[in-house]
Amino acid sequence: MTTIDDADGTQEDLYLDKVEALSRATNRLRFDPYLDIDWDAPENALDTADPRWQLHPVTNPLAATDWYAEQPLQKRVDMGRWITANEFKVAIQFEMILIRGAVHYAGKLRNSDPVFRYVMHELTDECNHIQMFQEFINRNGQDVPGMRRLSRILGPIVGFISGYLKIMLFIGALCGEQPGHFKQTLLQREAARIPPLLNKITYIHLAEEARHITFADDYLTERVQHSGRLKRACYAILYPLFFRWLMGEFTPPRSFARQFGIPRRTFKAAYWRSERSRQMLAESAADARRVADSLGIRTIWSRWIWRVLGIEGRLPHYRGEPNRNFENPTVARLAEVRTTVWARIVAAVAMAGIALVATPVGPRIIAVAAAGTAVWAIYHALKERRGGVMANQPFEWPRFFVWLAVCVIMIPVGGLIGLALVVLMILALAEFMPTL
Repeated sequence: MTTIDDADGTQEDLYLDKVEALSRATNRLRFDPYLDIDWDAPENALDTADPRWQLHPVTNPLAATDWYAEQPLQKRVDMGRWITANEFKVAIQFEMILIRGAVHYAGKLRNSDPVFRYVMHELTDECNHIQMFQEFINRNGQDVPGMRRLSRILGPIVGFISGYLKIMLFIGALCGEQPGHFKQTLLQREAARIPPLLNKITYIHLAEEARHITFADDYLTERVQHSGRLKRACYAILYPLFFRWLMGEFTPPRSFARQFGIPRRTFKAAYWRSERSRQMLAESAADARRVADSLGIRTIWSRWIWRVLGIEGRLPHYRGEPNRNFENPTVARLAEVRTTVWARIVAAVAMAGIALVATPVGPRIIAVAAAGTAVWAIYHALKERRGGVMANQPFEWPRFFVWLAVCVIMIPVGGLIGLALVVLMILALAEFMPTL
């Protein structure tokens, strides 16, 4: 936090002023799900045939698959309602875990501590959110499980233990609130395309969760700066692990795929292996990265954890900063393809230049590498013509032997330089046809 003069107060005073300001803001603007939402109003009726319940590619990678586009309208609507209800159920279960830890933590605060008042305000908000989400689930009429079974079993234990580990409690609060906040923000930006009931629920939740995230940010900023090196190292490791676990809970379970007959390959590709799902995972962690960076626990040595977990990416300048490339996937995809292809072509040209300069048989190496690349391209062109090329293909022995033959033939003809050249040429085409 910014250092201030003693005449203006200490950092602790500034932090407590912010806590009291959040409490006053809660008093001025708070919502009751049974007063602020007219559940029986005609516009809020949960129409099971409303096409606006369909999934949107910006918020759900399954909607970007060809399989989803080929399904009947009613099935797409039912899947959208199911996923929406399940995400609300996950939010209920997470907030119950948070309530257990927060009540335990608040019970240990000293008298007259303003943090106690705000924590109680936050718990009241969370209870209202639980009722609001559960009312939607009940009216939706689909039985959804929420979190995975192991998380449902261990969640109450984690909530109780976190009451003793106050910094981990609020790290967990941020890690659980930010994925939902990210997706609901995207929904609000598409408010004209979603049903009024969903719009009202997400609006209320976002308005109140913004205060909760602000409090957790300020709390961690105030406390982590006084932690020792060992504790900070633990926070640097646990923060991305917590986030990745909770982000994974917002992914539909396998029971969803079984209920709607989603092919296993399509389901895995949509939520774990496709480029779009990886982009969404990394982008959902943008605010988490911003907080970790400001706390000094996203260091050079700990970033590899974020990278391994697939949640490393851009660093936003402020909370909720939109990424226009992500929210407009067509433009982002075209820009990414152009950048990647040009980079690979430049690399291939550079290797061709090295082959010409460094070896007396440079033209022969380039010719053979081009021939090997042509074999690879012809193989995939023929396979695609027969309808055999699909995104995210499984391992295929014929494709493997083509790759192996090209590389083995290249070694005696062009050596390691030729091998590198043919690999780079093949990679330059990888944006347009699948590789191993």
